Amino acid sequence: MNIFWDENVDFIKPLDIHHFIYMAIFLTALTFLVVKRNEIRKNPDRTARGILALSVFQQVLLYTWYFLETGFNPGEALPLHICRISSLLGIYFLITKDIRVMDTMFYFGLYAYGSFLYPQRIYPVYHAVGISYVINHAVTILLPWFAYIAYGWRPTYRKFKQSSMYFLIYFAFVYFLNPIIDGNYFYLKYRPFFKEWPESIYIPFVVIGTLIGFYTGFKIYTKLLPMEEYEIYDYKGENI
Repeated sequence: MNIFWDENVDFIKPLDIHHFIYMAIFLTALTFLVVKRNEIRKNPDRTARGILALSVFQQVLLYTWYFLETGFNPGEALPLHICRISSLLGIYFLITKDIRVMDTMFYFGLYAYGSFLYPQRIYPVYHAVGISYVINHAVTILLPWFAYIAYGWRPTYRKFKQSSMYFLIYFAFVYFLNPIIDGNYFYLKYRPFFKEWPESIYIPFVVIGTLIGFYTGFKIYTKLLPMEEYEIYDYKGENI
């Protein structure tokens, strides 16, 4: 078995050595962002180019693996997991500097925190998809912090409402798509928890829980990210 590439490599377990390595990589990246924040603020585009290169590498690695190893199974390979959507929004932001997409990327990306804390169906750190996982989720979490440091982005209540609507549309789409393609998008097929709950209870629970999580994330981040240091604007010249 090729432990770097084979689809049948065993998934990691919460709190095993691979989980701790993933957490250490994330915390190292966060520490670097905080320590270098003044340098990033002076020359944000250089850091943006580095993050963009890393994100593009992650996408190429992931989809090369899906094509060559799994034949691109649409039940898993489509860019419809919520953190993958966040990653694509992040790439768009890094290319265009259109900060208006950051709120939706931020709210959808809150699920990356949960994935780091309680990894499900994640490959080991030495596996190609494990490498893709840690890059994707670390960038998803750290990019809003970078956007704040570099460009003065902060989440807004208006975008919280808008992103909540986008989530409901997304959820309805994958809910009806999953049975058609035997998909696992939003982990509705392989639940990370409450596996014994009937769907009639589980579905409202995760939808309501997500919206509460979005609002909680909005409140926490607006407390953590002071406004007075920045004049907040986007690169299209519109106030947000």
